[in-house]
Parts: sequence; structure tokens; C-alpha cells
Amino acid sequence: MNKDTKNTTKKKKSFFSDRRFKYGSAAVVFTVVVVASIIAFNAIFGMLARALLWYSDMTAEQLYGITDASRELLADLSSEDVHIKIIFCTPRDKLEEEYHQKLVHQSALSYEKEFDFVEVEYLDIITNPSSVNKYKTTAATTIKTTNVIIENGSDYRVFAIEAFYTFAESDNRVFAFNGEMKITSAIMQLCYSNPIAYFTVGHGETTTSSQLAGLFELAGYDVRTIDLTKEDIDPSAQVVVINGPKYDFLGVNQETNEIAKIADFLDAYGNLMVFMDANAMGTQEFHELNEFLSEWGISFGKSLIKDVDNSISADGYSLVSEYMTEGMGSSLTTSLRDLETVPKAIVRYTMPIEILWENRSIDQGSRTVSPVLVTSDTAQAYGFENENEIISTGSYNLVTITQDSVYVDNEPYTSYVLAVGTTNFTSQDYLASNAYGNADIIFSAMKAMGREKVPLNIDFRLFEDKSLDITVTQANAWTVVYTAVIPAIVLICGIVVWVRRRHL
Repeated sequence: MNKDTKNTTKKKKSFFSDRRFKYGSAAVVFTVVVVASIIAFNAIFGMLARALLWYSDMTAEQLYGITDASRELLADLSSEDVHIKIIFCTPRDKLEEEYHQKLVHQSALSYEKEFDFVEVEYLDIITNPSSVNKYKTTAATTIKTTNVIIENGSDYRVFAIEAFYTFAESDNRVFAFNGEMKITSAIMQLCYSNPIAYFTVGHGETTTSSQLAGLFELAGYDVRTIDLTKEDIDPSAQVVVINGPKYDFLGVNQETNEIAKIADFLDAYGNLMVFMDANAMGTQEFHELNEFLSEWGISFGKSLIKDVDNSISADGYSLVSEYMTEGMGSSLTTSLRDLETVPKAIVRYTMPIEILWENRSIDQGSRTVSPVLVTSDTAQAYGFENENEIISTGSYNLVTITQDSVYVDNEPYTSYVLAVGTTNFTSQDYLASNAYGNADIIFSAMKAMGREKVPLNIDFRLFEDKSLDITVTQANAWTVVYTAVIPAIVLICGIVVWVRRRHL
């Protein structure tokens, strides 16, 4: 064996006993052990997280978390008084497979973790269809696997999965999750007394299918329709809503006096909300209704308000209103004005409301009228027949509230009439976005009218909000900044650099 062969053999024999080989093997083994430990830890932690509800809402929009608003609304409930069940009609593992069901499920689990009186249950209605028989109101009622049932004792509500989401009117796409609002309001409906909100019918109104009716339901009202030509108002009702009538109400010298029924209801400390349709007012006479409202100190002006400088639409009709900061009407917007960033209240395609008097004595009581929202001083009133004819310019009342206070045996009793010059105030465009304060104003009016608990500060969770809510004036200012100011700064900097380089 020559010398080279001996060296090669020596090298081969020494490779496995080499210190680097030993350290390298130890490193590989250590790496494998660490990776295996991490995998095992993740698996165990995942099982414990699912079993013990170790979930935290880390989404940017905080989609299924519970806010302090819900905690305050449900604070006085306990497991001794109520037992809320949130029941899903499909097995638990299946809920995690579909995104929209998963969000509702995670929201329900948050309630179970937060409140001792809430329990989440699961039914498999495919293998056991009879398990939901008690929730069917009629033999024709169908309960789907996507339905969610919220129950308290013998009382319950059945919701479609779509009820926990908000859809765009234009293309019917899902753009917001309102699971917290829906669950909290359902618990309120099941645990607290439900006052009646009547929507009048028989005059072309929009009733229970409206977004406004949805707000009342969220606030825990028992929403009903009423034909005043055939029915009387239940004395226990809290509010009557007139939402966009196309025709006048029956009054004096008519076979049935609808106006008298509304007046008697208000005299018995009831409340009224009136949302008028500007298009209807431009073509129809509302003699009876207007005469009645004049007794409450208001009158709808027969004109349309436009303010190009303070509008979020190019046509100038989507007015960015101004909040009153004094008077009774300001109390409806206090919670909004106290926010660090005050949301806009949009009033689109509206008539002005004239205040006929500020204070007036009525028998043993007094009535006070106050604006809630007004326009800027640059607003203009245009005639119905000729939209190019400017009738006047100035500040106009857009939303008003009249308060009638009466003392009986030294106890105060109050009635309210809220008036809005458009039905667009409660359109989905303005109710479903956190950028606008329209819904909060309606909730505040409900609270003033006696509904102590309303989901005032529970917002929709927008999945993605790319909408702009700046006024035309602001848009023009930003256009100038981006098209003129910034290029000018760049140009000046370029000239300075060029001049300095020439003199180097």
C-alpha cells in the first residue's frame, strides 16, 4: 500500500469521528426536536384554543368583538334572570368552513365568553330535522342549516344568515358585518319589554320593508303597521311613524278622522315621527297633515334645498348638515358632537322646515320647537316646478323636534314630534356607514321618546370602505393641492438644485 492510499484511508476513517461531524449531527437532531416540539405545541394549543375559546379579534375592523356599548346595554342582565341560547342549525365543525357563517359563529362565541347568561348550542337538522320543530311557527315554515336561533325560555327569534350583514343597494354585495348589533338587539328584544312602533299605511308610505323599520327593530321595538281608517292606536304604543306618504290623511268632515286619532295619541303622551317625500309634496296637497303639524309649530316649505359647496354629491342635493349646539334639538346630537371625529349627517333631496313659533302655551302645558340639523348659510332654495329658479338663499332647518310638556300631579309628561323634510335621511347609504351620524340621530330620538335602551353606539363593521365623504369644496381644495401646489413645490426644488449645480 503506497503512501497516498494510506492517507485516503486515514481520511475516510476520520470523517465520522471528526468534531465537525459530531457537532453537525447534534445540530440536526436539535433542529428536528425543536421543529417537532413546535408542531406538537401548535397542535395542542389549537385544540385547547377551540375547547376553551382562546380567541382574540385581531382583524383590522374588529369584526366579531364586543364593544362597551353592548356591555352597558346588557349589564343589568344575569343568569338568574335570563338564559340566552344562540343556536346554530349545523354542526360546529361545519361552521368554520364557510366564511360568513364563521364570522357569526365567532361573534356568538364572544358573547358566550363575555356573558354568563349566554350559551352557544349546535343542532344537526340534516340528521335530526325534528330538533327545530318547536321553532316553526307554521307547518310551511322552513328552517335552513344557515339559520341562527336566539332563544330565551319560550321566546325566540329565528334569523337568516343574511340578517347579520348589510348589503349594498346598488349591486347587493355584502359590505358590512353587523353581528354585534343584531345579537345585542335580539337579546334586548327577548329580555326587555318591547314597545310598539306603528307605521301608518294607506297613503303610499314605505313601511316595514324600509331601513327605518329595521332601525326600530334593532332598538327592540315591536314594529307593526296600522290603517287608521280601520284601526285605533294601541294606547301602550310608544311612537307612530309616517314615512313618505304620497297622499293626504283623512281629517275633519271625513267619514273617518285619521288626524284626530294621531292627535289623541299625542295628547296621551305618545310620539310621532314624520318623514316627508319631497317629490310627493311637489305634486300633492297635504292640507290635513300640514294643518295638524302647524299646531306643533312646523310647516314643510314647498322647495328643494341645494348647497353645492357643502354637499357630498356633484348635484348639490346631498347636504352636509350642521349640528345645532344649543336648544332642545342639540340634545339629539350631543353624543355625536362629543366624538373626536364628528361624523357627518347627510340630508339628501330635502325640503326646508319652517318653524312657525319657538314657544307656545297649550292649555296647561307648553310646546317648544327646536331645529336639530340646519344647512350652511350658502344653501339655496329652488322651486319644485323650476329647479333653476332660486327662491332664496340662507340657512334652512332640515330636521326639527317639537316637545310638548304637561305636568299632571306635579309629574312631567312629554310628547315629541320629529320632522324630517326627506325620506332619504334613512336610506341605507347613510345608515350603514360609520362615516354618517344619521342612524345615531334616529336612535337618540327613540331614546328621548322613552325607549331607554337603544343600541346607540354599536357600529357596523365595514369590510372595506373606500367611499369618499368629503364636500365639493374640500374636493376642489385637494384637487388644487395635488394638481398645482405639489407640482409647484417639485418645480421650485428642481430649479434651486439646477441653479446651485451651475454655480459649483
